[in-house]
Amino acid sequence: MKKVVFIMLAICICLLAIGQNDTPKVSIDEVAISPPAFTGIKNYVDFATVDANYLQQYLTANIEYPEEAQRCSSEGTEVIKFNVNARGEVTDIDIVNGVCPEIDKELVRVLESTNGMWKPGIKDGIPVSMEQEVSIVFSLSGDTEITHEKFVKVATTCFTRGAEVFFEKGKSKKAERLFTKGITYLPYDESLLLMRGLCRYERGNLAGAREDWNRLFELGTVDMNKEFLSQAEGMEAYEALMAMLKEK
Repeated sequence: MKKVVFIMLAICICLLAIGQNDTPKVSIDEVAISPPAFTGIKNYVDFATVDANYLQQYLTANIEYPEEAQRCSSEGTEVIKFNVNARGEVTDIDIVNGVCPEIDKELVRVLESTNGMWKPGIKDGIPVSMEQEVSIVFSLSGDTEITHEKFVKVATTCFTRGAEVFFEKGKSKKAERLFTKGITYLPYDESLLLMRGLCRYERGNLAGAREDWNRLFELGTVDMNKEFLSQAEGMEAYEALMAMLKEK
């Protein structure tokens, strides 16, 4: 059953565009940059063929849905960052969004096994260390559409309940738990990250708030015209967020 679940899961694997070899070379201030590319071959040589699907194929073949995670019905979207150094080795693995400890451990294991299988990133003709980010959906359902609908529904419910608890009842701790659950399913959702940052700030976790808001800035422009934000005006957390925006 474990292998069957994972084969269905593999359909849901999603790789971010950054860092794949089908991303064209870009020029920043006339410095040519090419991102790292996964080759699937130990001790990569220049003439080896590289395909953008190799990493997804490798993850599909090697990641196993942990049995404990299945028993606990742990589902969500795992996001993991790591560096590919100038020797094509994976370093500095960091869990950005974890589903559960068992899944975290499994992804670290598989990523570490890719050491030496990367063509390093190139900057102005020189191999350099570059950061990569990969997201993988873990779902007990084998249907991509059903999984997507379920994840959106759960995350939306968490946001709605969290906002109500935070703004109307002033229970920032409970609201933070709800937003965190929503982020487990949709880690790139701007509203969830923004609101969890507000909760964290109000609870005195300034570092956690800045972490969420910096993540927003990494992902793109923060939309400050969202209707729910009007309820946050006057809060210290709101003022702190606005100050961070000015810094950017």
